[in-house]
Amino acid sequence: MMPRALRKKRGGPVTDVATVRIGKKGVTASFIEEISKNLEKRSIVKVKILKTGLGDHTAKEIADDVAKATGSTVAQIRGHTFTLRKLKGF
Repeated sequence: MMPRALRKKRGGPVTDVATVRIGKKGVTASFIEEISKNLEKRSIVKVKILKTGLGDHTAKEIADDVAKATGSTVAQIRGHTFTLRKLKGF
């Protein structure tokens, strides 16, 4: 694995900490707007789903719904955390 400092120098995305969290309110319109803004700014967003935010859904279902609503793709899902990626200019 590459050290964090080297990844930063290379310009690759460093997403160790979740950028956005889904809480007990779940996926709302304002949450989708927040993710869209972050995707435009960074092109990659890491989202953590808190246990209260899961409800009756799985992390994959929530990730797919959010990706569809924001026009992005799911890059990775690990446990209750997923990463969205959107190419700039598309």
